[in-house]
Amino acid sequence: MMEAIDMKRNALIGLTTAICLYTASTAYAHHSHPYFYDECNNITIEGRVERVEFKDPHTQIVLRVNDGTAYVVDWSPMSRLTNDRVIGPAKEALVFGARVAVTGYRIRTTAQIREHFPELKGDVNPNTVDPRSIRRVDDSFSWGAPPRRNPPNCDGK
Repeated sequence: MMEAIDMKRNALIGLTTAICLYTASTAYAHHSHPYFYDECNNITIEGRVERVEFKDPHTQIVLRVNDGTAYVVDWSPMSRLTNDRVIGPAKEALVFGARVAVTGYRIRTTAQIREHFPELKGDVNPNTVDPRSIRRVDDSFSWGAPPRRNPPNCDGK
């Protein structure tokens, strides 16, 4: 009887440890966000949806602007969009050819990111944007990120 209780307790401790490690690594990844995106360098792009991949850890929207440049919008995880009840309207609105305006932060250069993450392999796509707002130009869909609790200090830029 005691062996069964010890086994259950050890299993619970192991599970709790695994959850703590997972959430700690997730929190670290999100706290590193300013090292990847320049929160003082906003950009607004308008183009047509070429492709949307609703997935975790990030939903990606590919927009093609009028000059032919493709931008990757690195949006929220599908699980968050589902929990926030955005997934349904987003899937209806963000279809191939829909005209969309996105405002957000540009990704930093590969060299800037490697200053903090020297193990980074390959190069980043300089046309990657972390969105703060996404809107269909016909106003049939609009999404905005919640206000920042600790906005960046951009006075020195």
